[in-house]
Amino acid sequence: MESVSSSPPDRTINYAFILGGVTALIFGIILLVRQEEALALLMVVLGLWWLIQGAFMIFAVFVDRTDMWWKLIIGVLGVVAGFLVLTNPGEAADVFQGVIGVILGIIGIAVGVTALIGSFRGGGVGAFVFGAVSVLIGLLILFNAQFSTELLITLFAVLLLIDGVAGIYLGIKNR
Repeated sequence: MESVSSSPPDRTINYAFILGGVTALIFGIILLVRQEEALALLMVVLGLWWLIQGAFMIFAVFVDRTDMWWKLIIGVLGVVAGFLVLTNPGEAADVFQGVIGVILGIIGIAVGVTALIGSFRGGGVGAFVFGAVSVLIGLLILFNAQFSTELLITLFAVLLLIDGVAGIYLGIKNR
């Protein structure tokens, strides 16, 4: 009879939790300490992803002809966007900050206006305060894109730190 020495599946899962937690902690710390470099790296990863996805979509046209034009358009756009981002990651980061700022600002204003309308339709003072604050935050983000990008990176870093601590805790607890 042959004996196979391997760890039980539960132990492997625990190590995966610990490894994932440590990785999340490391990335969270990097994002908190080096936001500019992290955004530049994000742009390079995004550019690579668009380039590779675009190439696969173009290749998919030759494998499966259904929705051929959509695949071709998406593929060409992906390759072009990926190439543009990879050749100018700094400028892409600036555009990204601007676009994210505009989108988040508009969403914040829309949420605020909706809450304000709700407050006048019986939502109460809480809905009014929430709406007013949301409109102000939306305007702040809309007119200060740098702030919104830094805020998003910081929030993502904090979430990674929480995820890292939770993963390490779960991995150690379930040993």
